[in-house]
Amino acid sequence: MHDACLWVALAFYALGITLIVPSVVRRRPSLSPASLGALGIGLAAHAAALTIEAAHLHRLPVIDVRSALSFYAFLVTLAFFFVYLRYRIVSLGLFMLPLVFLLTLISALHAPGSFDSSAFRGGWLLVHIGSIFLGYTALFLTFVASVMYLIQEHELKSKQPRGFYYRLPSLKVCEELYYRSLVLGLPFLSVGILTGFVWASRTWKGPWEFDPKILAAMVTWLIYLVLFSARVSGAWRGRRAAYIAIFGFAAILVTFVGISLMSGEHGYIPKLRG
Repeated sequence: MHDACLWVALAFYALGITLIVPSVVRRRPSLSPASLGALGIGLAAHAAALTIEAAHLHRLPVIDVRSALSFYAFLVTLAFFFVYLRYRIVSLGLFMLPLVFLLTLISALHAPGSFDSSAFRGGWLLVHIGSIFLGYTALFLTFVASVMYLIQEHELKSKQPRGFYYRLPSLKVCEELYYRSLVLGLPFLSVGILTGFVWASRTWKGPWEFDPKILAAMVTWLIYLVLFSARVSGAWRGRRAAYIAIFGFAAILVTFVGISLMSGEHGYIPKLRG
């Protein structure tokens, strides 16, 4: 049942993305009810898949790379709806939802990984996982806002803006989305890392502080801390801040997936089957 719901979500995500394209091409002021309806059905089906898995596991359904990517895709889709309702950026879906489709597809294609219930106990771990994923979701919005900002700035400086210029939000809106998502994402990331430390100190044995994924998470956190400090102080704005935010999200991707290949305690990728 879980897999069926996930495939239904994937199909409606694809339909929703396809229906967004005419709205962007024709420069409509808002997305069509059909595209929003398809994405809404996809989100509901995805929520059902996660709920079924959570009921089966009796905990947050994040135990391996398959479930982690699925959970993250769900949060990104939910974030898309919140941001769209606030800013009415018609082209936003073309920047956010292809990632959702890709992650959901990867999740649907792989069989569940092995699960050790004893390793996933404790309220600290629940807060750790939830906070980390909420932080990653908000910082993905920072990344999207940075990409849109750089495109708009380039078009403005060219003095001959092309069609895509009229389909993106203004630099002011990009800056606002950038700042708000950064302010939201960094605290969640900080709480996630802190609670992860508490849980690891109570659960793991040996020098867990030197686990590759923990070290990568700290580097990522420092990147965003420096970015936030420079943004608040006014030292970095505009293009420079956008480039650093893009670099920061690349670090998140490395931490989230890439480093898991080298991590002992965090290495859930080798548990995939199929």
